[in-house]
Amino acid sequence: MIAKLKQILPTYLFFQGKYRIIFLSASLFLCFDLGVLLPNFLISSQLKEDAIIINLAGRQRMLSQRISKTILQLQVAEQIGKTITAPQNELAQAYKQFDETLIGFKIGKTVTGSDGKPVYISALKSTKIKNLITQAEAIWNPYKEKIEPVISSRNKISRQSLQDAIVYANDNNLQLLDLMNQITTEQQKISNNRTYTLQIIQATGLCLALINFFILLFHTLKNLAISDNKIQEALNEVEKTQVQLIQKEKMFSLGQLVAGIAHELNNSINFIHPNLPHAQRYMADLLKLIDLYEKYHLKVDTEIEIKIFTKLIDLNFIKSDLPQLIKSMEVGTTRIRDIVLSLRTFSHLGETEIKKIDIHKDLDSILMILQCRFNNQLNSPQIEIIKEYDNLPLVECYPAKLNQVFLNILTNAIDALEAKELPQNPQIYITTKLLETNCVLISITDNGVGIPEENQLRIFDPFFTTKPIGKGTGLGLSITYQIVVEEHKGKILCFSSPEKGTEFQIQIPLEVISRI
Repeated sequence: MIAKLKQILPTYLFFQGKYRIIFLSASLFLCFDLGVLLPNFLISSQLKEDAIIINLAGRQRMLSQRISKTILQLQVAEQIGKTITAPQNELAQAYKQFDETLIGFKIGKTVTGSDGKPVYISALKSTKIKNLITQAEAIWNPYKEKIEPVISSRNKISRQSLQDAIVYANDNNLQLLDLMNQITTEQQKISNNRTYTLQIIQATGLCLALINFFILLFHTLKNLAISDNKIQEALNEVEKTQVQLIQKEKMFSLGQLVAGIAHELNNSINFIHPNLPHAQRYMADLLKLIDLYEKYHLKVDTEIEIKIFTKLIDLNFIKSDLPQLIKSMEVGTTRIRDIVLSLRTFSHLGETEIKKIDIHKDLDSILMILQCRFNNQLNSPQIEIIKEYDNLPLVECYPAKLNQVFLNILTNAIDALEAKELPQNPQIYITTKLLETNCVLISITDNGVGIPEENQLRIFDPFFTTKPIGKGTGLGLSITYQIVVEEHKGKILCFSSPEKGTEFQIQIPLEVISRI
């Protein structure tokens, strides 16, 4: 059977553990079910037939009494001259039913049931009942010979026939009645035994089914526990991978920042480093000139030597150039200081908890950090930054994370402008506004390449990117969405038209704690 099933069902079902136990349990359940249903069906059919036979055996007792009673009624009707048709027909009907039922008990045949409908009964196989039927036939067959003349007579029945039938009935009717009682009792015992057997089979089947159920339940729970562990391991691995990917995205952003900051620092240092040799030479010359004044201020020829040295070092040029040199070095150091302060504001070093910040100050710090990218457009105009800040209160947020959001969107805006062929007047427009819903709206708009309509619904999906390979990780906007929506309970919307530009609207509640 299993070999045939292997040909019908897919082969892998028999080799994979997760299906094997289900198949075996189902097979066992089917076997138990068939093992219970078939005997149950057979015994139930036998019990149904037993009920019919017991009913007919009980009717046999009633018919034997009716036959005796009807014969007496015929005798009375004959004596008083009353019509005999009705009792004679009643006797004939009782005679026929008793005779055919007794034959049916012996050999099996279709008889008239208690409801008047034909019903088939099988031959009774019990040895004891067979003996009782034989004894009943031994009494009934002579009785039949006495009754037949009474039934077959027309208009007038022979008194002798009636007398013979009455005498035989008086002598044997009680014995015949007793035999029918015994047949009924024996058939009832057989039926009771079958009922008990059926109960045992049903109870056994129920026990086996319960055993199979608990076996299946045990294996199912075991497999569920194993699956649960595997799922938990997979979830842990996914979380670990997610953390690594987020860290990778941060490192990617950090790499862009470092490149920009290095460029800015290099420009600032270029204000200072090339001027240092000149400043050193100027200082050396000035120091030497001072030494001359100290050494020769009492001598006559000192004035001549000083004039010669003054002309040699071009003192007038030093007087005009040294303040400018110091000024340019001051510009460089101021620029470096601003970059460092912007970095500190951007990163909110050491601040990982919720705090209130000035959104404008943080936006400006990021613009300072990205300044090199605004001015570093090869063969393209410089990106113009337009700011329109509303009068905002302090905003409660995770500062470092919110700055990550601004950095991601501004970086994407710069990339969109760089990707546009022959850009004219590239702009990034930043506005802030206080909404009536106690939220702050930060809008960042560019006039870059825009986002195709078919991609706009997917931009916040992890790993989705429209940038060239190696340009982006596909996690920037996904992380942005997570920070704004999940961590700050805010909203982020994107409106974009291809070749016209993109606008990101960020809504941040003034108080995050009350919404978390």
